[in-house]
Amino acid sequence: MINTLNLYQEVEILPTAPESLQAFVGKKGVIVGISEEDGILYGYGVWVHGENEIDCFDGKALKPTGKQFKREDFY
Repeated sequence: MINTLNLYQEVEILPTAPESLQAFVGKKGVIVGISEEDGILYGYGVWVHGENEIDCFDGKALKPTGKQFKREDFY
């Protein structure tokens, strides 16, 4: 499977996020991890701006904002 989103890309959380992550709908964050194995994409680790944790989202719950960060911006 081809990733439609990239590491360190800013995304907006969409209303299609799971019930447990609905508090993040409309917020923006950055993809800091991609869960993929044997060509199967399982989800994206997103560090939501202003939060102290990374949450996992399905790609359908994320919309790119057009902003791309670099690894150095975070590590």
